[in-house]
Amino acid sequence: MLKFKSLNRSWGRFGAVSGMLLLLGLSVAAAQAKEKPATLDPTVQWKDPTSVRLEVDFPGNGYHASWQLFRCSCGDLLIRSELNEPGEVAQGDILLVSNRAVLSAGYDENAEELLSYDAPALMMQLALRLLERSEPKGPSAISKKQKVEVSDDINYINLDTGTAAGGFPAPWSVAGDLSADGDTRRKFDLKFRFNTAGAAGGAEQQGEMRLTGVAEFAASQFPIGDDMGLKGWLLSWRDPKDPASQASGEIKNLGELRELLKNTPE
Repeated sequence: MLKFKSLNRSWGRFGAVSGMLLLLGLSVAAAQAKEKPATLDPTVQWKDPTSVRLEVDFPGNGYHASWQLFRCSCGDLLIRSELNEPGEVAQGDILLVSNRAVLSAGYDENAEELLSYDAPALMMQLALRLLERSEPKGPSAISKKQKVEVSDDINYINLDTGTAAGGFPAPWSVAGDLSADGDTRRKFDLKFRFNTAGAAGGAEQQGEMRLTGVAEFAASQFPIGDDMGLKGWLLSWRDPKDPASQASGEIKNLGELRELLKNTPE
């Protein structure tokens, strides 16, 4: 799998900031009158969504990323990605199976740096860290639209997927809005400001990104089932020496791959 250094090259390709790196026709009064407090189990935490849509914009350079993440009760993760810069678009799906096998589809096989789930995983982690700081009581505390404004001159934001790591040193700040979208969904619109080291040890530069999206906390059906055929998917391994990789040549569908991983210890 890709190391963080390769991830930085990928982000540079799409114009990311150096160093790092998802009621028409009603009057306002009428809309407010119809608003009902949204409820969510108070034990639910920001890290518990079954699905998340996250969009990230870097103002001024044309870079935009859109990710949808789906969590299976079986432990698998599906990430649907679209990365845009002026004149170039990359789209594809990445499925992490049992935290061991990686299936990817839709990407150019030569674009190795895009075939990693690390970039979206790091950005999902960043969104999580910012949401935790924006409303420490968790998503159940959001019943209507509320303003967010947090700054930190001390604490480092650490991000780590196990195969890639990065982060943002203090000082940093986040400002924006959190709101309820029904009983089990929470929307966010956050502007994150941070500092990065300049090139070749130069002066620090200020960076900014906007993270918008919605997190669903209710149980939901995973978009992909055991009967999904593997034709058209590229299979790779988080650990190239994984014992299951030696027996994967005859695998025809996702169910067979899941069964192989279940029956083959790491």
